[in-house]
Amino acid sequence: MSQAQTPPSEDALVAALDATVARASHSPLYAERLAGVRIGRLDDFWRLPRTTRADLQRAGVHGTRAVPLSEVCHYGESSGTSGGGVNATWLTAADVARDAAALRAAHPAVFGPGRVILNRFPFMAAPAHIVQLIAQQGGGVAIPAGNINWDVPFPRALELAQRAGAQVVAGLPLEPIVLAEIARARGIDPARELAVDALFLGGAPLPPAMVRRLARIWDARVVELYGSTETMLLGTSCALGTLHLYPALAHCEVLDAAGGSADEGALLVTTLGVDGSPLVRFEVGDVVRRVGACACGETRPGLLVLGRATEVVELGGRRLWPHDVQDAAAAAADALDSSVFFVVVLADRIVVRVETAGAGGDPLGAWHARLPGVPVEIERVRPMDLLDVELLCRSPHVYKPVVSSDWRGGGRRVVTVSEGMIEWPRPTAAEGRRWFGRVWRAMRRRRALARSLAPWPPGRPDAMGSGA
Repeated sequence: MSQAQTPPSEDALVAALDATVARASHSPLYAERLAGVRIGRLDDFWRLPRTTRADLQRAGVHGTRAVPLSEVCHYGESSGTSGGGVNATWLTAADVARDAAALRAAHPAVFGPGRVILNRFPFMAAPAHIVQLIAQQGGGVAIPAGNINWDVPFPRALELAQRAGAQVVAGLPLEPIVLAEIARARGIDPARELAVDALFLGGAPLPPAMVRRLARIWDARVVELYGSTETMLLGTSCALGTLHLYPALAHCEVLDAAGGSADEGALLVTTLGVDGSPLVRFEVGDVVRRVGACACGETRPGLLVLGRATEVVELGGRRLWPHDVQDAAAAAADALDSSVFFVVVLADRIVVRVETAGAGGDPLGAWHARLPGVPVEIERVRPMDLLDVELLCRSPHVYKPVVSSDWRGGGRRVVTVSEGMIEWPRPTAAEGRRWFGRVWRAMRRRRALARSLAPWPPGRPDAMGSGA
């Protein structure tokens, strides 16, 4: 077990916290509040004030930077949760290297020499660069195919995975769902005809029902990555699905509403493995639940991430965590043999829209097995009404910018710089009609849901509608 995976002793933890406080005091954010502070025991640390997202925004773009720009190699930012603005993070090469080394050591079956990795993390985010570094350190062959750009749209990403024989898909949780739908539309079975045996996913909730379905349709192991732009790596899941923290990289506290240590509550993070923008007792915004000893044998502590405190659903006198709602929705979709669903929260019920081509299945039973008594409406919709694979396959072609065009040959005849950079496909008449139909059905359903914001009549049972 690597150092990044070994829970530190209390003395080692106190020393690490003291070192983090000392580093953080060099940033404008902490220069005053941590001036002269030393951590000699844990009580000293617990007396320190929390750091909020609002603090980061008030501090400004360079507010968390604790090192000279000459030592920085990566800048990242995330949107704040209040008052607009962004939270900025500055990372050193050592910061990125620590996370890369920890991930490679924890998951040798995923990352190793010769393993081809389709890296679909957006390259504005640190995970994309961590995956690249893992490959550079001997953990595989990375294909830098970042998502959320026109240069590598979903169809090209699938083609890259096929041609290069990718064994790992790294990206957001929706990535393998979209790629699997495109593959099926092309008559390709991901489980049998692609070499992928591992899905390394993070950046959004990944409920257990979704994990099980992804593992089945890809015949691959699913590893969940947990962290944030501000804190960097916090944890990854083991083979049993438990999310294990990296205590040598970050110290995590779970606090109740009164500020005391709890088994379930708000997550506070103090970064131990970040030099560029160290944070002390940072309120991540997630509510988590501690998990007991895992049967996998891993000694690192485990957490279950319930979701953002601001995204709790209050329905029928119950508090529903995003994790539980999405898990029940994914299970309902799986009961209809679908990976594609969308959740709409109304005042008196939850609507789960599921793409499905067939009849049968018991989505209500799957939902109530996880959230008994929670009113739900399961709406079956046509394939591609929620995830328009046909539209995704007609993404624009992106070219190197040019300022001249030779019309004498048989190539592209360009007359503007914009044309030279991007070429938009022209849909056929049939494609246009299908696209219009999907837009019209979505508009009609949106209006119906808006009208139905009035509560259901008392005693009305759960319903299963059809959007066909």
